[in-house]
Amino acid sequence: MNPNIFTTILPRQVEFGFGAVERVGEAVNTLGAKSVFIVADPGVITAGLVEPIAASLKAAKLSYVVYDKVVPNPDTQSVDAAVGVFADSSADLIIGIGGGSGLDTAKAVSLVAGGPPQGCVAEYSSFLDEASRPIPATKNLPPVIAIPTTAGTGSEVTPWAIITDTGAKCKFGVGGGSATVPSVALVDPELTLTLPPFLTAATGMDALSHCIEAYVSTNENPMLDPMILYGIELIGRSLRLAVAQGENHDARRDVMLGSLIGGIGITSKWLGACHALAHPLSSLAGIQHGIANALMLPHQMAYSLPAALDRYARIAGVLNTPKAVGGTVRQQAEQAVEAVRKLAGDIGLPDHLRDVGVTPEMIPELAAGAYRDRNWPSNPRSVSQEVMEQLYRQAL
Repeated sequence: MNPNIFTTILPRQVEFGFGAVERVGEAVNTLGAKSVFIVADPGVITAGLVEPIAASLKAAKLSYVVYDKVVPNPDTQSVDAAVGVFADSSADLIIGIGGGSGLDTAKAVSLVAGGPPQGCVAEYSSFLDEASRPIPATKNLPPVIAIPTTAGTGSEVTPWAIITDTGAKCKFGVGGGSATVPSVALVDPELTLTLPPFLTAATGMDALSHCIEAYVSTNENPMLDPMILYGIELIGRSLRLAVAQGENHDARRDVMLGSLIGGIGITSKWLGACHALAHPLSSLAGIQHGIANALMLPHQMAYSLPAALDRYARIAGVLNTPKAVGGTVRQQAEQAVEAVRKLAGDIGLPDHLRDVGVTPEMIPELAAGAYRDRNWPSNPRSVSQEVMEQLYRQAL
């Protein structure tokens, strides 16, 4: 790999703002599709969030079916089942609506459906390396329109879907490259206005961890860095308000834009040890992904700080008021860690792993899983399995 070359993968089309979801019928027609396969979880349907999509499709004289069997942390079985229903539906376009689970399921269905018959999602696992089934040609992939209902994952603009292998109790990624980025992302803060405070907080911290990890990543991208830093600023100034005042339009817009920026950032710059630590907490301990990130982010930042002092100092500058940041560069960087801790506390998230059911006996297995994860190599300070165990114990 040439260190003098940086890669940038950008979204294909993004419509952002209140009312963006109303453009879905127009987007489907532009993509030349005739029948739509809507992927959503039961909670999204119960909340009425599919209704504006259905109305727009009907107005555009488009047929659709709704698949409502999405599960939290989508696994190989649930994805393969959805692929089978899609294959029998005669649909030629997929709409994913929801949080990361709905969007990742939709993207994974497109990937598998674009490949050979009888294929399964596990064949595309990133853990298989060269043995992984190649991504199908773009022309064979059913187009995906992604509509997020949380401000957290950024999945609407990333090329991956994160899938759980229930047998191995681990998460793996499928996809990659511009071909598997959704064709259109309709990012409408209106859909988050009724999101409960707990989910607002958890998904918001997921988005913040995306931005912070991307900003300090060892994968350089000077073109995106200013935008990613702005994403940190948006979430830092508005997540508290979005949690406390769910119908605050300005706060919801800021956090959703920050989440979108986080998705763009991690697509080109990748993540770090925080996400490597968070994934086993979900797959092995059943902890909600955003909570797992919120618990581990301050510890990962404090450990990584010596290798990225300048960048963490800049993060402190956008998370605090200008007068609150002072001292040496190291002291400023340390203030970034404290600012993240204070934010998580202010929005009511747990402080310790023991608060969410993690025991000391679980840590060795968690650390082994974290070290197998593919996110830590771009961490600013290198890690080992022993370091992963140390960070879990600090968070316990």
